[in-house]
Order: sequence, then structure tokens, then C-alpha cells
Amino acid sequence: MFNTPRNLLSALLFAPALSLAAGSAIITLEMPVGARQLGMGEVGAALADDATAMYYNPAGLAFGPLADEWKVSFPADAKTTPHFTNMASRAKNGFFSKSELWAGTVNGILKFDSEQWVDYHTVTLQGNAKVKDAVRVFAGTERGLDEYTRQVKKFNDIKNADDESHVVEVKIPWNLIVKDTITALLYESRTEKLWVGTPKTLYRFDGKAWKNYEDEIGSHRITALVNQGASLWIGTDNGLFLYRNGQFEQKGKVLPSQKINALVWSESRKELFVAVDGAGIARLVPKKSVNDKDRWSLFNEEDGIMDLHPTALAVDSSAHVWAAHKGGLSHFNLRKWEQVQFDGNVVNDISVDQKGHIWIATDKGVWRHLPDYATASGRKAELERGVAEQEGSVKKEDEWLHFHSGNGLSTNKVWKVLPQGNDVWFSTASGMEIYKDADYQLSAFYEKLLPVLNIPDLYHLFGGMTVPVAEWGTLGFFVNFVSFGSTVVSGDVDADDLVAYNSSEIVGGVSYGTRFPNNWGLGLSIKLFYSDLSSGAGAGEEEATTFGYAFDIGVLKKDLFIDKLNFALVLANIGPSVYYVDKTIEDPIPLTWRVGLSYEILSLADYRLTIAADYNREVVYDDDKGDPEPFYIACWKSIGHPERGGHGFTAFKNSLLQGVFNTGLEFIYANTVALRLGYLYDQTGKRNEADFGIGFMISDMLQFDLATIMDVGDNDGVRDGQMRFGALFKF
Repeated sequence: MFNTPRNLLSALLFAPALSLAAGSAIITLEMPVGARQLGMGEVGAALADDATAMYYNPAGLAFGPLADEWKVSFPADAKTTPHFTNMASRAKNGFFSKSELWAGTVNGILKFDSEQWVDYHTVTLQGNAKVKDAVRVFAGTERGLDEYTRQVKKFNDIKNADDESHVVEVKIPWNLIVKDTITALLYESRTEKLWVGTPKTLYRFDGKAWKNYEDEIGSHRITALVNQGASLWIGTDNGLFLYRNGQFEQKGKVLPSQKINALVWSESRKELFVAVDGAGIARLVPKKSVNDKDRWSLFNEEDGIMDLHPTALAVDSSAHVWAAHKGGLSHFNLRKWEQVQFDGNVVNDISVDQKGHIWIATDKGVWRHLPDYATASGRKAELERGVAEQEGSVKKEDEWLHFHSGNGLSTNKVWKVLPQGNDVWFSTASGMEIYKDADYQLSAFYEKLLPVLNIPDLYHLFGGMTVPVAEWGTLGFFVNFVSFGSTVVSGDVDADDLVAYNSSEIVGGVSYGTRFPNNWGLGLSIKLFYSDLSSGAGAGEEEATTFGYAFDIGVLKKDLFIDKLNFALVLANIGPSVYYVDKTIEDPIPLTWRVGLSYEILSLADYRLTIAADYNREVVYDDDKGDPEPFYIACWKSIGHPERGGHGFTAFKNSLLQGVFNTGLEFIYANTVALRLGYLYDQTGKRNEADFGIGFMISDMLQFDLATIMDVGDNDGVRDGQMRFGALFKF
């Protein structure tokens, strides 16, 4: 009968193949997870940007996309960067779709395709089509076609016919047609059309071609755009227009001013609110039939609005109307107007996110306001009280949060705000900034271990979930499980007396990461484990089981010395030794130093290339009596006294080679397909392996990964051909 886990593990798993240091127990603590990382040579300490960070480096939970994060997405440069004037977005309207953002500038349009900013639209040439054919469709006109084609060829560095013959995708600049300042933007999700307003007229892009509406609507400065089903409302500096079924109709001629500053449509109440410069806020109930009439009403200072010059409008989830003025807000609660003063400040824009938060952009940062009536408790209270009681009651304290240059934003000057799903975009004096409200992430992983042994119940599973907790960081929960299968061994007395043992280990835990100034992150994982190496032992025999705890501490430094260079340091599996059957025979758990670097070599609109490297050094060390040293001694003494001994440089070399070297590359195309390559060298465990992986980013929500191992050394190669499968779901 086996009485130590060391012997049993060797019999079960050929421990050198999995490279546990001699004498350490609980192999599952060191079983790497994630098909993405395992396709890159098992690197992950400095990457640490998905739910598997809980294994590699919990400090990764301190940063996006795992944690809520402020980020300058497009930095401003007064000499080269255009001022952002407007924004429009296409939200994810299906499981397989991706979000997009268009930003208007003082000289055209930029687009954010969920990953990168681009100043062009890509067209794939079909058949014998030439660049000129693609430009003709894009421009929607023959006028100026030769000059447009010349500009596009220059943009694509096409110098001659031979260059053009090799072109498959043509990049056409967004500002080829629309070069003016963008004064209004709207993406119409129903028809998938982008409407663009300029100081001169209205444009529409249907995904292939531009159309100019100057002949139909005239030469007006377009100030606002909002859609109502199949209708488009257009605000200008000279009137309000309705576009429907290809026809334009001017509305609101009864208004005392024809200068429209902003529009918002209330879908629940079927009303249009119009910010009329110099007159206040108008409300329109559009006619429902030809014989019906439009019904107008006008709110001014006597009705409670702050002034007659509202600059922006928004409707929240309760159909309340919010108007921005230079000095504050006007709020219409469906019964009356209320005012919110912003003394000593200027309000520039207002918007509402999907959770009911009111975002207010000002010259002194951004406020996020959650009215009590927009919360679940507030809605319940309103239902329980009558209208008269509501009028005279004291409301609960509403939630107000202020973001500024001291707690997230890079500057206090904010011109525009646009919520997009969980994210919120801001046009600021520093450029385009984003507040990323991190998704919950679910990670799943499976691999069949040592395929050449063909043991059906020898496998590895991992499941993890991360939960962002606002400015506090991110929490994570995980389970790591290994089934060692069923092993048949002979008894102590009779060699023919065979006993079957089912063996497995499970590690579960919680992780937490939080961020510190200067892009430092700190993470902690607390793990509980249970190891059962002889389940099914016969009568009178003790089962070899144990349980215990361990924890990991990790740090992650983003942008070390240069942008995109990350550094990680982790001390994993800190905890007491364990025993299985005999209390006098203790085995340490695999205390491990993990050092990592990652660098994003290439970061373009369609391509991203990242290189990463890890070094893993197990630092188990026994004292003169053969008992394991505590972690605070073993973590440094094992390095200075390697198992192979030596002095000076020889000791350093032997100590270094006692660890595992991991390197990997990841190439991502169009944020859709990822190709991965990795290499792992482990002299102690006799491993010399190449790893290959591929990933599919099906949407902003779902990613599938797979990886495999190829043995490139002269060793046993028991992991050769081992497949790994992973999935990442964000919600």
C-alpha cells in the first residue's frame, strides 16, 4: 500500500512530465489554465487580462477589461489631433454583433471598431473591380471621381498598375466626401445608416455609399438629429425638419425661434422635445394621420426652466426630460420643471445610460446622477404613495458622483458624453476618453491529460468568474479540478490482491485585485484545496486524503518604462505543508515565484501583436532534518541553494535552470481571429515543447480558444498532442 502522496503521484502522473519539484504536493495548485495562455507557452503573469488572471496573477484584476477603468482612447495633440465635436454609436443588437462608435471632428469622421480608431472605411474588391470602381460606389457620384480616386490611391500607397493589381482591400478615407466640421451624428440601428450633419447640409452613409441631401433640404447648419421609428427629425439653425419615406417636411413654423439647439424623442410618451434657442423648450405630439394636427406646447422661465437657451436634451428611463443649460439643469418630472444649479461651472452636455444614470459633462469634470425614482426602491415607493403625497414628501438622497482629473479623468474640461452599453465615452480637452464599466467574465477550460497514455478519466477542468466592484477593483471566484483517474496497485501482503484507487484534487478560491497610482496593481488569491489520492481504499485501510489552504500575492506594473510594456511578480501557493496518512511525513505545497513581462509590439487598426515571457521557479526547501522550511525562508533559500548545488556562477546557473521558461506570441487580426505560438523549456521536468493555439472572438461577448502541444525534445513526450479547450463569456 502506498503511504505517501509522492509515490502515488509518481505512479499516477509520471510527475516529471508535469514538473512538480521533488517532494511537493497538491499538483492542482500548479496546473496552468486557459487555452489562450497555453497556446502561448503557458505565459500569463504579465498578460493577466481575462478571468484566468486569478491563476496567473490576481493583480490583473485591478485593470481593465476585468475592472472598471478610465482610459484615454484617442489622446489629443493640438497640432495633429482634431477636436471631437459629436459621437454616435451602434450598440450590440445581437449575440454575435459588435459595438461601434463614430466620432465627429472638426475635419471629418473617425470610427472606433471595438478595438482601434480608424480614419477610413474598408472595401473588398470583387472580381475584376478596380480602385476607381470602389471609389465610385463610396462617393455615390461621378462628380470629381478622378480626383477622389487619386486621393484614395495615395492613401493606400498605390503608385502604379502593378501595385493596384495586388490590392484586395481598399481603404477609403472617411473625410474623402465629408471634410467639414461634424455638427451632428446619428446611427440609425433599424436601417443601419449613419446620418451626418455639417455646417452646410445633411449626409447619409448606408454602409457602402454616401448621399448628399443639399438639394432636398437646402444649405442649413445641421444642429441635431434624432430618429422616431422610420422617421428622422432634423434640427437646423433655420427650422425643424421631418424626413420620412424620402420626403422632407418643415415643422414648427409656429415656434418663436427657428434656431434649434437639440432634440430628444420620448418613445414611451410618443413626444418630441425641442431645445429652441431664445424661446425655451418645446414639446411636440406629432399628428398620427393626415387629417390630424401637430400639437405644440412651449415651456419657458415662467414654467420653471432655467433659461431660454437650452443646449442639450435627454430622456431617462422614467420618461423624465433633462435639459442642459450653461448654468445647470432643468428637469421635467412629467408634472413640473425643477432646476439643478451648477454654480461657478458650465454644463456642456447631458446623456442617460442603460442603467438610468444621468451623465452631465461640464467644465469641471463629469457628474453621474442616479435619481431615487430610477432605483428599484424608489420606483416601489412611488407606486405605494399617491401623487399628492409624493408632491409633499421628502425624497431620499439621490446619488451624485463627481469624476474629475483627480479620480479618473485626465482633464476637467468635458464637452460631450455618450453612453454605449456598459461604457461611457467623453470628448475632453485631452481627446477621446472612455469609462469602461467592466463586464462580468465567465471562463471555462478543459484538457485531457497525457493523451498518449489513453486514460479516459485523466482530465483537468477550470471554471472562473470575475465581478467588478466599481472603484474598489474586481473580485473573482474559481474552481480548478484534476481527475487523476483510477489506478490499480497491489496490496502489501499478496501481490495478487489488487486494489483500485480513484484519485482527484480540487482547488477553489477567491481573488481580489485593486489599483494604485502610476499603473500599479496589487492582487491576492485565497485558495482552499482538497486532495484525495486513494478514494475507494479497502476495509481497514486509511484513505490518503488531505485538505488545506494557500494564497497568492501578485503585483502588476503597466507601462513599465515605455507604453505597452507590463511587468509582473507573483509569489504563489503560500501555505503550510500537508500530510496524507502519516503525520510525521509532511510534504510542502508548491511555493512558486512567477516573473513575467509582456509587450504589445504592434497595435494597428486591423493587427495586434503581443509577445510575453514568464519564468516560474518552485522554491520548496527542506531543512537539515528533512522538514519543509516555512515559505518566508524557502522563498529565498531555495534560490541560493539549488538542488544541484554549486558555488558562485555555477550555483546561479543551476538555480536558474531549476525553473521553467515560457515564451509566447499572440497575433490578432481585426479583433476576430487570434493565432498563438509558444515555447516551454523545463530542464528539471525534462520538457521541451512548442505550443500552438487559435482563438475566435465571435462577438464582444464570446470567445473560443484551443491549443495543442508538440514535443520538440528527445524526452518521453507524454504531453505530445495534448489538446486544450477554453471559452470566455462576457456579460
